[in-house]
Amino acid sequence: MMSERPVLVIGAGLAGLAAAVELARAGLQVLVADQAQAPGGAVHRQPLPGVRSVASRTQRRRWDGLMTAVQAQGARITLAMGTAFGGVDHTGAVLLTGAGARLFRPRALVLATGARERVQPRPGWTLPGVETAGSLQTRLKMLAQPPEGRVLLAGSGPLLLALGAELTRLGRPPIAIVEAGRPLARPLAALGLPLSYLTEGAGYLARLRLAGVPVLPATHLVAIRAEAGALLADLDTPTGRRSQSADRIALHDGIAPNDIGLPDCPALPMVRAGDCREALGARAALADGQAQGAALAARLLGQPMPAPAAEVIRQRAAQVLVARLHAHDGAARLAALPGDTILCRCEGRSLNDLRALGPGPTDRQLRLDGRFSMGACQGRFCAEWVARLAAPDTEKPRLGAARWPARPIAIADLLAAPDETQGDPA
Repeated sequence: MMSERPVLVIGAGLAGLAAAVELARAGLQVLVADQAQAPGGAVHRQPLPGVRSVASRTQRRRWDGLMTAVQAQGARITLAMGTAFGGVDHTGAVLLTGAGARLFRPRALVLATGARERVQPRPGWTLPGVETAGSLQTRLKMLAQPPEGRVLLAGSGPLLLALGAELTRLGRPPIAIVEAGRPLARPLAALGLPLSYLTEGAGYLARLRLAGVPVLPATHLVAIRAEAGALLADLDTPTGRRSQSADRIALHDGIAPNDIGLPDCPALPMVRAGDCREALGARAALADGQAQGAALAARLLGQPMPAPAAEVIRQRAAQVLVARLHAHDGAARLAALPGDTILCRCEGRSLNDLRALGPGPTDRQLRLDGRFSMGACQGRFCAEWVARLAAPDTEKPRLGAARWPARPIAIADLLAAPDETQGDPA
């Protein structure tokens, strides 16, 4: 047991560990909790024992440098792996479940839960053999083995090229990459990206071209069907509708902060770091973790606040340009989906179920009557799209609110967490 109350960091990825290092350097005790069995987060997911790493040289150098910094802090940083964040209540009491289960009041809280993957609903997106690009990428990082059969990548965003290049390097190039935007149509605008973006993207494209992988711009995957033991993807192309057969389809429509259900607590100093605060990717996550950790340390110790991180500002500008280059009309196609399209995977709720609630349903009606965002994922997949369909005239509609606990937990997890708050000032 730590003799002083630690600062609790949720998430052992780039941002969380970078924040932990800055806090420890300031002389604070830090506890880092993550539900995974090893640090790394989504970007630096570690391979299983005995499996070779597929990380690039740049990725390995970045991760090794961060872990060296963590280890240099010695006992000031404690890692609690296999430990999940249950939530924080109005008194500042935090519930952890799993291997490091406890109910306690940390000195402060850093939320570095990363990003969630956005996948827009389409007919057939819940069929067996259809997954997210992120889940396929995780498989490659942990197993260093591509899936069997013909793989089709579809949606929009730089991850599709990165994943396609990785599959190619492992000997299983995708049969095609379906990109809704036209990122290569404005080469002069693309030159405004940082050099590291351009060289990385050029490397992916070169590997894909050498393998003969077609990249189909301005093309939307609009529906998926199961037919004759395979998956049939219906594609809207600039020249008309056509179909593509595949054995596995990986979808990706960008990333967003993984902040579903995460609260603010006036009773506890709190910050968010990395993609959890603003989804800007791995380059910014490291810098933002350092910045947020240093700022929180200064706040706790009554020291002058550091200047904003210049690297985060640069990466924000770069991501704005990336989004502009990949812009497309996919979101506008939501309202035209067939009524039986599943929106909520967990509860099996369709667009017809949403329409049955009538015009302008409230948040309460959507969740309690419609059962949207009430499943295991608590809206990480469906909330964005349900909210857009329910309130099409609202600029940034949102479904759900911060809550305690932050996610569904078993009663057994509550009982297994030692209560260390007894006698603490609430």
